[in-house]
Amino acid sequence: MDFVPPSCEYDLRMDSGSPDSSRYAAFFGSIAALVSFEELALSPKPGLVCLDSPGSHSDMDWVTFALGASALAPFWRVQALDGFRMAHYKPLEGIAEKLRATGLEMERAMYEATGGVNTHKGLIFALSLITGSSGVCARRNEFGSGAVLGMSGDIISPLVSADLEHTEKRARRGEKLTHGEKIYLAHGLGGIRTEAAKGFPAVRMGYAVLMKALSMGTSLKGAAIAALLKLMAVCEDTNVIHRGGIRFWKNEYSDMVRETARKFDPLEPDTLGSVRKLGELLVSLGISPGGAADLLACTLFLYRSKITDNRLTKKEE
Repeated sequence: MDFVPPSCEYDLRMDSGSPDSSRYAAFFGSIAALVSFEELALSPKPGLVCLDSPGSHSDMDWVTFALGASALAPFWRVQALDGFRMAHYKPLEGIAEKLRATGLEMERAMYEATGGVNTHKGLIFALSLITGSSGVCARRNEFGSGAVLGMSGDIISPLVSADLEHTEKRARRGEKLTHGEKIYLAHGLGGIRTEAAKGFPAVRMGYAVLMKALSMGTSLKGAAIAALLKLMAVCEDTNVIHRGGIRFWKNEYSDMVRETARKFDPLEPDTLGSVRKLGELLVSLGISPGGAADLLACTLFLYRSKITDNRLTKKEE
């Protein structure tokens, strides 16, 4: 299934003296909802849920994912609107607290829709932050993918530091920890949280791969698969570490992903065979790179939102 690029340009430049928060919120919220479905529709995705495969999952399929994404759709606008309205709020972590509160509502809605299955918890964290940061940047007239990702890091890093410190205290008290928290304590890897606190460096790399492939004339499907492979190769995917172990993630997994990326050419559909082969191998091992999938949706958001490469501001130069 391929993607069809939007047929019209959406000019986000606004008179800073009379900002229209509803317009921004509707736009960013719609884009966030869209990319959650685009990520699901992309195929093949090694080990991940697609329209034609449950990947390495026995408790969910594309219908489960679609139910989860549908439940989340109305909330993305709220995250963008809060970011826009709180653009000048200090300290910045106050924005993160607001986004987190809505994120918890989103988690409850997801679980209700899916019958208790976690389809999008990682995406709720990452894409809420990027959607909210897009609202902040729009209010400040700071356009560009780098500005959005940098703002995400500025907003969330204080909370991430506090969360990780709290995890250490909870461990000392003998409290029950999540798989991600256990991985952090054992290996110092914070997964999606530290990725966000650093300004999403993996998304920056994935986005660069996506845009380079598109500039060469490939389809968005081919570009998105190339970006996914890059994200799989560079991100701290605690989903993979939990299922396969730290040594597997550092060695066999890393090698097989990089080899597949080397063989895959987004301009040559025949090379999709290497991606499908990787998928078969990951399914046989029970490995699902869910963290990379969440970051792919974030990458697609940057592409779709048009707040990329200062494209909007350059129109007026």
